[in-house]
Amino acid sequence: MDEEMVTKVNSRCYRFPEVDFEPESRSLYWRDSAVTTLTYEECRLLEMLCYHAGEVISARVLYTATSLPDSSFSQHQNTLCSLLSKSYHQGHKVLPLDVVGDHGYRISLPQKTYQREAEPAPDPSTPDVLDIYIDEPMLEQPARASYMPKIVVSVIAALTLSIGAYLYMI
Repeated sequence: MDEEMVTKVNSRCYRFPEVDFEPESRSLYWRDSAVTTLTYEECRLLEMLCYHAGEVISARVLYTATSLPDSSFSQHQNTLCSLLSKSYHQGHKVLPLDVVGDHGYRISLPQKTYQREAEPAPDPSTPDVLDIYIDEPMLEQPARASYMPKIVVSVIAALTLSIGAYLYMI
């Protein structure tokens, strides 16, 4: 495979002092290498708050902009509470997500918003664990986790959002 044919996709990332938020993977990457996975709804909420970092956004506006058509306001409030609890890591408040009185929610400005580099494609000339050598006895290969390419996940998410928005408008 030619190097020009490899498509490298960078994903958006919000960097805070102690944690990175990557919406595409629905994950919080902590400085100690721990990872916290967010639910789809938590991720949508946090992404909207990061997009409007520094602004106070009311729970009602967040609900209208991010909730799925079949979710209630109380479910939305539970998701906000869950997201607030995930802003703590090892007993310390790390993600700067705050409740601002009765006005709403705010996340502080990230230190940096950037495109996280995709992992480089493997060098085809370097042997891989799945390469089979005819002269060597066959050994059982370790099981590898299956995964969906990020583009497939992105397309599915976009379609789901489009369908949800359409159903919400009906």
